[in-house]
Amino acid sequence: MSEKTEMNLFMGPQHPSMHGLWAMRLTIDGETVLDADAQLGYLHRGYEKLLQNRQYHQGIPIADRLCYVESMNYSMPYAWAAEGVFGVEAPEKANAIRILTHEIQRLASHSLWLAAMAADLGQLTMLIYPMNAREYLIKLLELITGARMTYNYARIGGVAQDLPPGFGSALEQTLEDFQRKHGEFLDMLDESQVWRMRTEGVGIMTKEQAIEWGVTGPVLRASGVAYDIRKIDPYWGYERMKFKVITRNTGDSYARYRLRLDEMQESIKIIYQALDWYHEFRDSDPVNIEKIPRRPEKGKRVYRRIEAGRGEAGFYLESDGTPQPRRVRIQSPTFQNLYVLPKLIKNQKLADIPAIMGTIDICVGDLDR
Repeated sequence: MSEKTEMNLFMGPQHPSMHGLWAMRLTIDGETVLDADAQLGYLHRGYEKLLQNRQYHQGIPIADRLCYVESMNYSMPYAWAAEGVFGVEAPEKANAIRILTHEIQRLASHSLWLAAMAADLGQLTMLIYPMNAREYLIKLLELITGARMTYNYARIGGVAQDLPPGFGSALEQTLEDFQRKHGEFLDMLDESQVWRMRTEGVGIMTKEQAIEWGVTGPVLRASGVAYDIRKIDPYWGYERMKFKVITRNTGDSYARYRLRLDEMQESIKIIYQALDWYHEFRDSDPVNIEKIPRRPEKGKRVYRRIEAGRGEAGFYLESDGTPQPRRVRIQSPTFQNLYVLPKLIKNQKLADIPAIMGTIDICVGDLDR
């Protein structure tokens, strides 16, 4: 008489490897995952409806909270999309600041991701190093905005205020300190046999699968697809910036980890270039447009997107001629990328799930919008 060995197991929402309140229902046979079903909705906050029931400028602090790990990279595209509805353009000085803060926020986001993933895989010492590096960047953003996590710095037509005096020297010192920490990341992880065993050849996604499944951001580029919105559809002045689109070809968890570390170096290059561009307009341009129409043109439809730390983040806004948008839709990179997690963990071991999920880099605030 055969004995049934399959069982159902809920992973989350309390599991430490679940980066926020969501759960996954697993069907396992011993340590092997036979099937998985991501259970969404635990953190649902109705962001799109909240934005539709507020005036355009009132949506900025709400967009800030979509992904609390990189909130600047959500409020900025929201304000930019609203500029399209109102038919206005931000000054070049404001766009230089947007690029600058955009890339600083990307570095901070990748740092927090690395700390969380390292802890998931048992590298507890590495929890400290990226968090210390992130603290340098958070202090820099606090210097600009006065806040540490949700900044309310974006404005329709620019940004809230200029960079503070002495910011350039503070930025250079911060990036020097960050570069030193970045070298420590590589020394501690790339030289670790345990780290490589847990990530190399785990959760492989081919180039064809990545395109077919519609993933975005580092998850897509780690499978060999050189798709970066900053290059293919430049915004805010990225066409002026010189940087490489980092790709990897193996499509496994190690490739997704290593690609983000390489991206950090490209972000640092962009930050220095954006600061130089800012200095061209420091004494001539304003940082925002003083007068914005109270009501946008009726029937105006705009979709604008950026390359956030997790991939394509975008906002679709539709106007009905009132101070509130008629329709708001949010393009969420976490929602798009999490779709592949059940596919990647099928026939893998339970212990491989944190490595695969960690390299997808979910942010549940962005997921359950």
